[in-house]
Amino acid sequence: MLRRLFLAGLPLTAQSAKAAVRVEPPAPFPGSPILFAVGAKPREAKWMERPVWFAMDESSKEWVALAAVPLDAKPGMHVLDLDGTAHRVRVVPHAYRTGRLTVPPRFVQPPKSVEKRIAGEREVKKAAFAVRSERMWRGAFGAPTDTPQTSPFGTRRVYNGKTRSVHQGLDFRAVVGTTVRATNTGRVAIAQEMYYEGGLVVLDHGEGLFSLYMHLSGFAVQVGDVVPKGQDVGESGSSGRVTGPHLHFAVQWQGLYMEPATLLTLRI
Repeated sequence: MLRRLFLAGLPLTAQSAKAAVRVEPPAPFPGSPILFAVGAKPREAKWMERPVWFAMDESSKEWVALAAVPLDAKPGMHVLDLDGTAHRVRVVPHAYRTGRLTVPPRFVQPPKSVEKRIAGEREVKKAAFAVRSERMWRGAFGAPTDTPQTSPFGTRRVYNGKTRSVHQGLDFRAVVGTTVRATNTGRVAIAQEMYYEGGLVVLDHGEGLFSLYMHLSGFAVQVGDVVPKGQDVGESGSSGRVTGPHLHFAVQWQGLYMEPATLLTLRI
């Protein structure tokens, strides 16, 4: 694990040293993942009004927790609350791009015939993301493919001339049939065709952390399977709202999407 120390809150003293917090990346930004590491397990912790849970990392002998910075968070000082003690964490500014795409009109203004389907799929995702299971992920997160990264996280998407969304994941160049692997250990929460996402696999890694694999052409898992890091979950494709074959990879923490490229660099 990285050893750079980001101290927040009171000046370092014999008493406050026990409560020192290490933060990775050292300069978190709106949309970034954020890893907290402490020397002693707190009874209760909260970040951005959401609970965080610490578990022992055997390699560093630290207690670690993984969270995210909201994409709309303002740069400046924010508070990690550990057992009622406020630790200040500086969030730095970050610029995101704008991307223009042309897709079939049905994916911008869906026909009424599919409205019921879209509503049903929305409920499936809502139910899956509401689960708070025990932590299953361990150690660093791995890339889902060995192919180059293309469209980055946070890009403001303009579909057919109109701003529709923010790109909440990371795209990988992948021809149809490219093997897609689990980024970390998790349980399959969703494995089905969706209108917008196409073939979708969602892994529940515990504590409100989920990884999503979209536009798949085939599935290698089914709901309920426990999938270890690096195991195949499916094959890439061009299903759903796409301009061509690729893999859209996303990571969500308690309703917040985080920047996957940074997550993949954290040496947990």
